[in-house]
Amino acid sequence: MKKEHAGIILKPIINEKSTLLAANGKYTFAVSQNANKLEIASAFKELMTALYPKNKCQVTAVNTLAVRGRIRRSKRHGRAPRDTKKAIITVTGDQLEMFSA
Repeated sequence: MKKEHAGIILKPIINEKSTLLAANGKYTFAVSQNANKLEIASAFKELMTALYPKNKCQVTAVNTLAVRGRIRRSKRHGRAPRDTKKAIITVTGDQLEMFSA
């Protein structure tokens, strides 16, 4: 796996909505803000072949969305968290053990 691919997909996002989507073959990840859909798809493919060599899955679609950090205020001071980017990757084939319970 290339070093650049490890910097594109940062971590999986596991919450109620993402676990419901995982049953349909859609997996949610936090990705780098300057990554595009083609880079995300190739990084996901490299990552899955490194983690699960026997898994036969194909990336069919990548949907991205930018999430703005909400400003949170406490008395006089405000704190602005970083903006992030999420990717919902649609996969056909075998399911990933990472998201199954």
